[in-house]
Amino acid sequence: MTKFLHPHSLSQRLLVSVGLSIATVGLATLGLNYRLMQSDLETQVHNRAQSITQSLEFSTEGLLELENKSILRRVVQNFATMPGVVEIAIVDPSGIAIARSPQNATNQPYTSIYPQLAQPLYQAATTGIEVSHNMVVDSKPAIAQILPFSSTLFGTSQRRGVAIALLDLNQMQQATDRTFITSTLSLLVGIITILLIMGILLQKNVLQPLRDLNEAVCQSKKTGIFPMPKTIPANEIQFLASTFEEVFRQLEIHDKLTAEIAQRKQIEATLRDSEARERDKSQQLEQAIENLKRTQTQLIQTEKISSLGQLVAGVAHEINNPVGFIHGNLIHVQYYADCLLNLVHLYQKHYPNPIGEIEKAAENIELDFLQDDLPKILSSMRIGTDRIRQIVLSLRNFSRMDESEFKEVDIHEGIDSTLLILQHRLKARPEYPEIKVIRDYGDLPLVECYAGQLNQVFMNILANAIDALEEINTQRVACSIEKRPCCITICTSVVDSQWVKIAIADNGNGIPESIQTQIFNPFFTTKPVGKGTGMGMAISYQIITEKHGGTLRCFSTPEKGTEFEICIPVQQQELTISKSTTILSTGDRS
Repeated sequence: MTKFLHPHSLSQRLLVSVGLSIATVGLATLGLNYRLMQSDLETQVHNRAQSITQSLEFSTEGLLELENKSILRRVVQNFATMPGVVEIAIVDPSGIAIARSPQNATNQPYTSIYPQLAQPLYQAATTGIEVSHNMVVDSKPAIAQILPFSSTLFGTSQRRGVAIALLDLNQMQQATDRTFITSTLSLLVGIITILLIMGILLQKNVLQPLRDLNEAVCQSKKTGIFPMPKTIPANEIQFLASTFEEVFRQLEIHDKLTAEIAQRKQIEATLRDSEARERDKSQQLEQAIENLKRTQTQLIQTEKISSLGQLVAGVAHEINNPVGFIHGNLIHVQYYADCLLNLVHLYQKHYPNPIGEIEKAAENIELDFLQDDLPKILSSMRIGTDRIRQIVLSLRNFSRMDESEFKEVDIHEGIDSTLLILQHRLKARPEYPEIKVIRDYGDLPLVECYAGQLNQVFMNILANAIDALEEINTQRVACSIEKRPCCITICTSVVDSQWVKIAIADNGNGIPESIQTQIFNPFFTTKPVGKGTGMGMAISYQIITEKHGGTLRCFSTPEKGTEFEICIPVQQQELTISKSTTILSTGDRS
């Protein structure tokens, strides 16, 4: 028995499950039986008391008529010997006990013995209706059954005699408990017997065949052959064993197929690895070609910018020499002209009436107009040469070809030089309205940088902003342009002691969100073919991030405009690892 009752065995689980089921049903039955017995106890007590009083009443009527009280007392004593009876009494209409089970307690008012029965006795004697009354006798619960009866000895009195039976409820409860305990023990014996029988049947018909089947399966794991047990009966377990036998045959076939599939998968994996290596080589080659093209384009663009810078510097230098010569000589010309005009004024003052030939010559050359216009001409020539010199200076500042190393420069001077070069695109023209430039310059220190390359970044961003504003102007009418004029805002500020920020914003249509992440990619452009190469912003990003160790970011809101934010360090040698953290924490756009 202990062999198949080891922990967690199938037999143990089956027996425990069945035992719990039977025990649950038995306990539920006992509980219900106990509740019914308790509910029926009072009815049984009442029926017994009623039966005793009815029998007593029948005997009492005859014996009273025969006036044989001694026999009546013996009858009362006989009834008092019944189980659970505390007391039996016969009481006349006046309340005197005629006969009572305690023999020495007659001929006295019954209500003096049990005052709590005064009202029930009076009710039964006057109404002639049987009365039951719960009471306590000697600190024990009891029930008093009072049955009224009539007799010729009582005369014409309206009151009746009563037969009284007092029953002990505790004794009745004990009898009920004994019955309940007996039934409980019988049920437990039945449950244990059923469990034993079920255990034997399960061991013989289910558990032993299953154990043999389990041993056969375990053996088949080692040998690969399933031996059919001979002790298995012809039932569901035999069908299960046959199924196992078929499964093991199928497994043998499956193992062969699995081995063949594994071999084929290995060959396929080898081919895939070879193909993947070839694909990686091809991708690496394509990437190398793409990088080469990109580098070549950047080199060409850089060479173009360098050549353009050299050309601009050369042109500025060549223009600067004659303009400087002219500008320098204008001072002397102005002085000579003033001297000659003063001399003419003196002649006109002292010789107001010149000869005819002089007067005729003065009229031919319009001397009065010449005296008034010559100073204006010289002044305008001086203003023109000043303007040319400013342009030349701006060209030289923009190109910075003589500065190949880091140098401390004024950022505002580079921005102003770039704006001066782009002035022809900012001022009003017949096809485009004026583009207003708002300079919101902060108090910036001198910044160590490649000035020429930084000016190139300013040129690319400002040129793109002008292109965007010119594009939006072609789509608007005059009233719309007047209501929202084109504007470029340039703000400079100090981020902290090591960084400066330059923000260039326009109020154009903005950049679509779908392409904002691509604007710094090489060869990416939204301009028509032939107008943009797609390298301007890519080179600008490289100049700011790689050459200056800064950041270049773009913020754009559709229908409101675009802002490019440049952050660069003040001193290149003071760059630290925390520069990115500083920029992100202090340079975010508000």
